[in-house]
Amino acid sequence: MALCTHAKAARLTPPLSSTAVYKEECTQCFDNYDMSAGIDVCLTCFNGACPDAPNNHAHQHAMKSGHQLTLNIKRVSKGTDSEGESPRPAKLTKLEIKDDTADDASKYEYQTFVRCWGCSGVKIDKEAISSTESIQAVTSAIMHAVEATKRSEIKAWAEEVTPCEHFDALPQVPADGFSLDNLHSCSTCEKRENLWLCLTCGHVGCGRRQYDGSGGNNHAIGHFEKTGHRVSVKLGTITPEGTADAYCYACDDNRTDPRLAYHLKAFGINVLAQQKTEKSVAELQLEQNLKFDFSMTTSDGAQMEPVAGPGLTGLNNLGNSCYMASVLQCVFNIDRFRDRYFPTAADHFATCTKPKPANCVICQLHKMANGLWSGRYAKLQTDSEGKVAHQAGIPPAQFKDAIAQDHYEFSTMRQQDAFEFLLHLNKQIDIAERSISGSSMTPTAVFDFKTEERLQCLECKKVRYKTQKASPISIPVIKRRLDQPQRQQAKSESTDKKQEQEQEQEQEQEQEQEYAPVSITECLDAMVGDEHVEGYHCPSCNKPTTAVKSIRFATFPKVLAVQVRRFELVNWVPEKLNVPVKVPLEKLAFGAYRGQGIQPNEEPLPESDEEKETENTAPQKEQPVDEAVVAQLESMGFPRVRCVKAIKITGNSGPEAAMNWIFEHMDDPTIDDPEEPQQQQQRSQSSVDPEAVMQLMTMGFPKDRVEKALGATAGDANRALDRLLNMADDNDDDVIMADRNDDAAAGNTDSISRSDYELTGFVLHKGTSVHCGHYIASIRFGLAADESKWYMFNDSRVAAQKEPQPEQAYVYFFTRIDN
Repeated sequence: MALCTHAKAARLTPPLSSTAVYKEECTQCFDNYDMSAGIDVCLTCFNGACPDAPNNHAHQHAMKSGHQLTLNIKRVSKGTDSEGESPRPAKLTKLEIKDDTADDASKYEYQTFVRCWGCSGVKIDKEAISSTESIQAVTSAIMHAVEATKRSEIKAWAEEVTPCEHFDALPQVPADGFSLDNLHSCSTCEKRENLWLCLTCGHVGCGRRQYDGSGGNNHAIGHFEKTGHRVSVKLGTITPEGTADAYCYACDDNRTDPRLAYHLKAFGINVLAQQKTEKSVAELQLEQNLKFDFSMTTSDGAQMEPVAGPGLTGLNNLGNSCYMASVLQCVFNIDRFRDRYFPTAADHFATCTKPKPANCVICQLHKMANGLWSGRYAKLQTDSEGKVAHQAGIPPAQFKDAIAQDHYEFSTMRQQDAFEFLLHLNKQIDIAERSISGSSMTPTAVFDFKTEERLQCLECKKVRYKTQKASPISIPVIKRRLDQPQRQQAKSESTDKKQEQEQEQEQEQEQEQEYAPVSITECLDAMVGDEHVEGYHCPSCNKPTTAVKSIRFATFPKVLAVQVRRFELVNWVPEKLNVPVKVPLEKLAFGAYRGQGIQPNEEPLPESDEEKETENTAPQKEQPVDEAVVAQLESMGFPRVRCVKAIKITGNSGPEAAMNWIFEHMDDPTIDDPEEPQQQQQRSQSSVDPEAVMQLMTMGFPKDRVEKALGATAGDANRALDRLLNMADDNDDDVIMADRNDDAAAGNTDSISRSDYELTGFVLHKGTSVHCGHYIASIRFGLAADESKWYMFNDSRVAAQKEPQPEQAYVYFFTRIDN
């Protein structure tokens, strides 16, 4: 077709370097430019959309936005591999993913044309386009632009490696007996790899133990803790150019040493004579997290059967995104989420007011549901030998960008905690749903329930009952170390079951055999057990006393998500507790943990100044915090506000006490609310911003609750929203007491009487820390014992799982039995 009237009248502007251009994948489904129809990129707003059935989102976008002109891009493989000698690697100053445009051009060719949807999607002749400078400039800019999701990945991966002041004026005195002959092995354990040279005294120690059992035995960091010598260099990474992998234990971070040659000369080491023989920490971290190959074998060594289909679609690993993939698989297997987002996508796309679907959380939830449940993208492949291989999977990059946005942790490409992501996901869905429909359609209600807190003064014996809104919960794990005979017996029994194991699996097995198995009911018993509150100001006794506090279920959710707290602080380093937790695959009764409310023989505490229950009546001065401890906790991935609060509440008792408090309060809805001076709290409660009140009321919250929430959070609308989403209504106590035997109260999904559950999914973590290692998910399809099947979701690979192993799971999903 010649140049049409729409093309002649178009006033187009090429995208800037900061403009998001979606040219590889549709923003409303997972069709991409490798498919036969290609992808249409809007020449006006640069949205990417599929131009063909069954969805034809390109036509929908044109009709809705009025943007008629698009550039169709189709990528076709050249079918040849480039050859040649690899160039010498550049000096490593960043841990990053680089733009691979040049390499991409050698493997693929791109077929493009411009079409006009105002003319029924007709293709415009290239000769006509070449005569129009504005269209030609825009199409050229699109082809040279970096894909929006790829650009965010490159930015998020970049991690600057910089020097620090601890390398300046470094005191260097070789220890007695130091010799260059001793640089080839750890001075403590004789390990010969991953060795670190102390730049103060010349001590050689092995590095930290990694999640897969490799690395070292922590003797280098042990030397720092013993001597305070802060900086070291990794032997085997020293190059003639004067670079090496350096580390500062005081900063607890990778560093560069600008005077490395001078510092090594103090120990008789000539930099010019060195050759790099080992991978750096940055290279190892990137390699481990991008290429982690979780075992897809059964206990007898057989390969798991690859599967694909609706609900059995894998998610590609973007690099440290396994925490997100495992949670999404479990969440979208819940009926309420699937029913909300899978069949209703077209209705939302037609009414969505966001100009770009990529920036709309609800659009991306619909897209994710369609990708996982349509079966369109779940196709088994064939390997080079003609055997059935795993599917390619779908990339959750646009979903991640939308759901994480500017979040300080989830927007990065670093490994994150799966349970914290579940909480974040629920919060973002609640906010997005309330902005379009109030609270009526949010599927996260399946996780909601209420807890009953009982507090009794041990002096006057009076009690107070209080209900609070809760969602996913966190429970402690019971540590019982095995003695040596028990460990040998456990190892022998395990060897009988698994005669052929890889070295990595054997190392993990030895760690897991360190603790005796516990049942999940033991962990729940610890959660609901009595807690003594010293210094409780009893309003009846009118003096400080000791009280006993316990928590039970006031109602039971449709889906109970449970995190097992498997991490503790050991020598300032968070370590994982590989305690086997026995969880039945069939029915699990929670009725024993149901609260009963106030009893006839109990006398309630008077309703007086409730602030005296948790703090002294006299205003306290702002207590300082140890910044070294704050830095220690921040290095573990926790936000500063959480670290400061933990340190204050534990009375500056050190990093271990603060770390334990953080793990115990992970599911506290106000854990990231900063503590405020008393006068500021009083001022904030007296006046609130009317605009903030109206903003929150449009989400379906009543005015009195909004004003109270804003008053309690110094007028901060975001923190007030957190409070509204996570804290119970003031009249919840009355509702529960009046309807204790009525499950239909208020139309909620939580139940007062039904308390039996079945395990329907779990997230498993392999590694020593929440910030490294690998997550996978195991999910059950069907609830009936004779009909249910289990599947393992390991990023893009999905396989039938005959023997699910929930003993080492990190997050469990239990579904309530209602029939």
